[in-house]
Amino acid sequence: MLAVGWQPSVIRAGVAGGLASLAWLASRPRDRWYFLLVGAGVLLAWNPYALFEPGFQLSFAAVAAIFVLVPRAERLLAGYPLPRALATTIALSGSCGLATAPLLWLHFGAVPLYTVLSNALAAPVVAPLLGLALGAAALEPFAPAAAAALAWVDGWLAAYLAACARFVGALPYAQVSSLAGIAAAAGLVALVGLLALLPRRRGLRPVVLLTAAAMLAGAWLIRPQHPPPPPPHGFRMTVLDVGQGDGILLQVPEGAVLVDEGPPEADVARQLGRLGVRRLAAIVITHPHRDHVGGAGAVLVKLPVGFVLDPREPTDSFDEKSALAWARRRHVVVVAARVGQFFRLGRLRLHVLWPDGPGLAGDDPHHHAVVLLASYGQTDVLLTADAESEVTLPLRPPPIEILKVAHHGSVDTGLSELLRLVRPRVAVISVGRGNDYGHPVPSTIASLERFPGLAVYRTDEDGRIVVESDGTRISVRTER
Repeated sequence: MLAVGWQPSVIRAGVAGGLASLAWLASRPRDRWYFLLVGAGVLLAWNPYALFEPGFQLSFAAVAAIFVLVPRAERLLAGYPLPRALATTIALSGSCGLATAPLLWLHFGAVPLYTVLSNALAAPVVAPLLGLALGAAALEPFAPAAAAALAWVDGWLAAYLAACARFVGALPYAQVSSLAGIAAAAGLVALVGLLALLPRRRGLRPVVLLTAAAMLAGAWLIRPQHPPPPPPHGFRMTVLDVGQGDGILLQVPEGAVLVDEGPPEADVARQLGRLGVRRLAAIVITHPHRDHVGGAGAVLVKLPVGFVLDPREPTDSFDEKSALAWARRRHVVVVAARVGQFFRLGRLRLHVLWPDGPGLAGDDPHHHAVVLLASYGQTDVLLTADAESEVTLPLRPPPIEILKVAHHGSVDTGLSELLRLVRPRVAVISVGRGNDYGHPVPSTIASLERFPGLAVYRTDEDGRIVVESDGTRISVRTER
């Protein structure tokens, strides 16, 4: 608990483990519900507001599901020819997924669909991952070489675990965010449960299954279609809702440029398809952090791309390397972003304000991120990526109409001075709802609200943000 931190799931497990150990030492009977409730009591006594935190709710809902639903699910699966370990994984994942789905929808507006698959892939390495980590920690004080060897092996297990998450998260329909999709998934679960409960009368189950399939097919055929928006007549900037990350689409009648591609789970390539984007003149990778470059590989796979603009920072980022590898496979030119470069697409001009070089290994990637000035007629947009005022202020950018607030609205002591310098009319923050970083922070919001005449939009509250301009006038609309 001391090593991992004061998180609800950790405290719950630690309290339960401590009580179980005491019960064993005292030869007392154990009551798992008592352990669970004492863990909740400890957390709420320390901080009553923990009751409203997603981590608290999800952790305790999942454990309650293990107590209540898993035994029933295991009995249900007992009659099927499944290996015991696989049946246990299906029962655990399915039960916890069902119990936590309403909370995930409430807090994050989306429900994952492939929890059973992800857990089945990840389960074999979880126990050795923890065991090797504890072994390395125990050996380090007197046998650091042996501890390093264990940690090296453990690193490969951790890499496999992360790869499972990326693989499952990148699958089509990995998560459902629409009410219709969630209703369809719930209907499928209900159908499976109904089939399991039906008496084994000959011909009854096939009739029910065929009827349900016909109903689903009919619902699919008559589902409402949402055609993509028409191409822009002038300039359109779409701040995609990618959660905790960045993905900004710049469009003019002659084509489109994508600045950052969000994390993999945002599936930016699919979002572009829904917006009717079939090719990109360029994509910009502002810096090699996962929340900005994670979706670049999928975009390069699914859409023709003219070139990639990248700061070429020295990095060991898996997502950055994957994106550049796909660029090579697709024969897409990678251009190093440097101060002073200009790119033109119709009336849209992109001016690279920063970086002046790739930086050194170990530097903060934010200090060498790509900062762009996008101009269309008299409309100027400052795209800051995660480069805060310590980077952007010395660049002395010109007055602008639209500011992309840096680093998801994190602490930025020079933001007020930057606002006075560039005097924007619209500020947009790309940020995930309920993120662990507390973005956007109150000081940043206060600085934005104090600036006169500034309209502030944020993806966690407004969803997708669309700014359109004919070169002079600006209009803003939001998804929510």
